[in-house]
Amino acid sequence: MNTQPAHIDRDRLYTDLQYRFDYVSQFIGFTEADQEYIHKSASVVSGLVPTIVDAVYDKLSNYDATWMHFSQDQDGLQIREPAENRETTPVSMGSEAIKFRKVMLTKYLKKLVTSEWNLSYLKYLDWVGHIHTSTPLKKSSINVEYIHCNALFGYLSSVVTGALSKSEEWDAETRDCIVNAYVKFFWLQNDLFSRYYVKDQVLSDKEKAAVAACRKAKEDEIRRQLRVESLLNAVVGMLAGAVIGVVGLRYLARGS
Repeated sequence: MNTQPAHIDRDRLYTDLQYRFDYVSQFIGFTEADQEYIHKSASVVSGLVPTIVDAVYDKLSNYDATWMHFSQDQDGLQIREPAENRETTPVSMGSEAIKFRKVMLTKYLKKLVTSEWNLSYLKYLDWVGHIHTSTPLKKSSINVEYIHCNALFGYLSSVVTGALSKSEEWDAETRDCIVNAYVKFFWLQNDLFSRYYVKDQVLSDKEKAAVAACRKAKEDEIRRQLRVESLLNAVVGMLAGAVIGVVGLRYLARGS
């Protein structure tokens, strides 16, 4: 047993996607073997995708707190329904918005069983988490609260692993390994959601420096604006004084 704990660079956990993924993967035991088991499940999962997608959206439609988000503009889709009607008229299961989201979930599940586990795919998984929040660099303003995302991953994991555990495509040992690989994967994907919601209270030195730099930049901008306003006021005052002086001289000249 290794008695010397591995060093984890805290800053990189929040700035380096690959480093974060590797850390969480090692912690929960998600290995290349698990990646292969997920790829091995492709033939079965591909046939289950329509059922899984329908089950997910049936579940989401059961609660107004989750269903209301599909009445909002989303990345890649602009809702045509007037904004004032969206709260009183819930989106229907057959609407353009739901069809679009079902296509996106279908692509997500198919990518899972076919994509190479490289940085490009990690960026895709990270993007999936990012688009559900109101963070910068998004075209839409949709912000799904984390409690709903977390609940959905619990449900999605249950649906997928439940279906796989009933498959007779593999022997019992292989089936158990595949199910276990999916359980780990959904925890990894959940982490790439939570990173956009959860913020530790203790800031690293780099984060503190970044916050201080941002605050200083704002203060400098305020000072600059105040200097400009002060200069403008001084110029206006001088011009006003000059105008008054000229008018006064003309008045005196006329009087004499």
